[in-house]
Amino acid sequence: LHHGNACNQIYPKPFAPPETIITKFMKSSSNTLIFATFLLLFFCFSCSENQSPSEESRKAQLPKGFVTTEDLGPALGVRELVDREKTTSEIIVEGFIGGRKKPFTQNKAIFIVGDDSLETCDEIPGDSCPTPWDVCCEDRKKIASSILSVQVKDGSGTILDGTLEGVSGMRAGSKIKIKGNFEKNSGPQSMLLNAYQIQMLAD
Repeated sequence: LHHGNACNQIYPKPFAPPETIITKFMKSSSNTLIFATFLLLFFCFSCSENQSPSEESRKAQLPKGFVTTEDLGPALGVRELVDREKTTSEIIVEGFIGGRKKPFTQNKAIFIVGDDSLETCDEIPGDSCPTPWDVCCEDRKKIASSILSVQVKDGSGTILDGTLEGVSGMRAGSKIKIKGNFEKNSGPQSMLLNAYQIQMLAD
């Protein structure tokens, strides 16, 4: 929304006193509805801007045993998976959580996984980058072809609410294996994997 344009549409120029605006809006039932909607949106946006850090970082609730240290079996690299023809069968992929500065979404159980061939900044002598998992020194085209998105759904097929960052030890830079299958709308330029189970690997 362009708040400036919205304000120009609602308030006359020059600005009238608030009580005058309210009186004009209340003269018809349709304008009353518009005014009520405007107030609702205003308070909703105000609440979202003032959310506490704990609310913004609410953790996703995973089923017991979803994250494990037991070996999930032989795995493909992310690049191998990207280059491979999409299949509906179960697959296992290995990589690290990263490929961008913030690989986790804050409100949904989605994150980015990068191929192990990507060079993280902490592998470069003398590089003191505070977010080495973002592979900012790599070629952008190589990064684009070496990452995929992973999401976790509930039993009804809805993506879980809450972030996966910090859940069961998952963090940016963590090395993992993921067992799952491709989302049906996934494509070569936007690979999306539905995770059934995640294995944490030693860093």
